[in-house]
Amino acid sequence: MNNLYKPSCLLLSLLIALALSFPAGPASAAATVITSSVQASFDLTAAKADSTARARMKSQFTELTTLSAGYDSREVQIRTLHDQNTEALNAVRESIKNMDQASIAKLSAAVSSAKQRYQPLFDQYSALNKRISLLKGLKDKTLNSVLKAQSEAMKLLVQIARQEIRDKEALLKAAKDTRTRRMAAARKTLAGIDRPQSLIKSQKSAVSALNKRLTADWSDFKAAIRKQNPALAGQSLSSMVAGYKQIAAGKLKILEYEQTIAGVIAATLRQTGS
Repeated sequence: MNNLYKPSCLLLSLLIALALSFPAGPASAAATVITSSVQASFDLTAAKADSTARARMKSQFTELTTLSAGYDSREVQIRTLHDQNTEALNAVRESIKNMDQASIAKLSAAVSSAKQRYQPLFDQYSALNKRISLLKGLKDKTLNSVLKAQSEAMKLLVQIARQEIRDKEALLKAAKDTRTRRMAAARKTLAGIDRPQSLIKSQKSAVSALNKRLTADWSDFKAAIRKQNPALAGQSLSSMVAGYKQIAAGKLKILEYEQTIAGVIAATLRQTGS
């Protein structure tokens, strides 16, 4: 796996501390619900085991209680971070769509304004040249000379006006080209969320399978303590503790991947200039 996703000891400690600081929520519930009745039945079952097995069972039961207590809080933390990322992702996609829109709108307005401002000049120049063409057959040299002089004078103004419009259109085109490149770069950066999203999906599938096994183990454990069978109860405890640890590790990875996604979104947002 890429080093990007390998948790450091510091990160693991931080995530565990954060997870334990969140209250349990309704999004997901641990398979094991240790009631006073379960506790009493376990105590009676453990009392029937020899001293070594009893000590091991009590240690595992305490560990199970701790792991079960942290289960829901980790799920709430994952959901909170996921929801924040979903909201941020919607925002960054909107930012990409709106990149440089204000400057392009301003340049587009400048082009339209210049065309509108110079249109009367263009119309007048066109009308004058049409008049010159119509009067060619009249053999009026003086009038033709005056009109041609007017046309030559206007031609220079028309050329200047057309060049100004071309310059503004060039600026607009350059801005649009730049926007296209910037949008492509931002989308390329944002595509960095694809891998962690895929890894999250895989981890969630693994956690789901572990949860099913945990539910079965919990049923076996309750059956064992009802029958006060220390051996079977101990086996179920070992399996549940191992399962909870695997789930905790999987959820820590999910949290890391969500944090990676948050980092990619933040980097993309900076590219948009928002």
